[in-house]
Formats: sequence, structure tokens, C-alpha cells
Amino acid sequence: MQTFDRAAIKAEAKRIFYANRGICVGMALVYVLATVVLATVSFGFLAMLLIGVIEVTAVGFFLNCWRESPISVGQAVSETFDEGFLRKLGGMLWMDLKTFLWSLLFIIPGIYKAIGYVLTPYILYDCPNVPAMEASRISEKIMNGHRMDYFVALLSFLGWELLAGITFGILDVLFVRPYSQLTFAGIYEELKQIALDTGAVTAAELDGQIMS
Repeated sequence: MQTFDRAAIKAEAKRIFYANRGICVGMALVYVLATVVLATVSFGFLAMLLIGVIEVTAVGFFLNCWRESPISVGQAVSETFDEGFLRKLGGMLWMDLKTFLWSLLFIIPGIYKAIGYVLTPYILYDCPNVPAMEASRISEKIMNGHRMDYFVALLSFLGWELLAGITFGILDVLFVRPYSQLTFAGIYEELKQIALDTGAVTAAELDGQIMS
């Protein structure tokens, strides 16, 4: 089965990061600060509720960088509260609920479904006509047959994540998070195109026309 070239995507992610280092680090810092502040002032409640929307904001920012059309951090943040805010919130909460329910059937089904839903924030950002409750379904269709490759891509950042922890998150903001976010933006682009080429999804579905 055709899949993405992890090494090539990671190399391109590094190139894009170094070309846009300032705004990428700025977005990573805003992401971390937003989650920490929300968790602190609301004892975790608002963070739990809004972390999904923050994730959509972040993936949208790095997706634009990957496409060589970077936007400012301020523009990315303002887009969070546009007319699609409730759709993004609902789509991510629906994804989280489904993941939780599957996890009740033991860990392996939960992980399997979580990886299947992993493209949900990208779809919510990139396909504004897709209904909130359809984004995770489309993510599963795109991810079909690619879960193990995606899991390996996640594991490839494990060493970087450990180093980020040793530096108390400083390396995470300065390099690891932007690098990984750009990598997974590239993987999303590849998998979406593969799904379109193979008929796993249609352009109509990505435009919000619900298919059976």
C-alpha cells in the first residue's frame, strides 16, 4: 500500500522550521502558555474543554507553514474565535468522547481508535464545510491502512521528547514541538492526497457533502 515517506517529510519539516524559526517558536510558546494558564486558572476544567480548539489552532498554523504560506501567530489566534469556533470545539469534544468510549474496551482498542482519529483537528481546520461530527469519521477513512506508519512516526520523536523533558520543556518550545508539528502537517498532506488518489475519500466529502 502506498504511504508517506517519513524521512523525506521530516527533512522538509526541518528546512521549513529553520526558514520560519521565529514564528514557529512563537506559536509553540503560545500553545504551551495557553494550556498552562487555562489549567491553572480553572483547575484544569477550561484546559480540558478548550485544549482541542487550541490544538486546531496549532495544527492550522503549522499546516500553513508547511504549505509555504505562513501566517502570523496573531492571525492564527484570531482564527480560533472565528465563526467556526463552536464547530471546532464540538468536533474535538466528539473525537475525545469516542476515544474515551473505545478505551473502555481496554487499552489496545483505545489506541487503535485514537490513531484513527488523529487527523481530526487538521480536517476541522482545512475543511471548513465538514460538520463537527463527521471530521473524525473522515480521519479514520484517511488513516485506514496507515496506522502503523503513523505510530512509527510518533515513536521517532520519543528521543526528542525525552530531551525536551530534561530541559523542563525549553527544548520543546525552541525545537521539538515546531519540528514535530511540521512533520505531522506534512504527513497529513501526504495521507490526504493518497486517500483522494485511491478513492478512500472524495473531494465532495472534504467539502462537507456527507457520503455513506
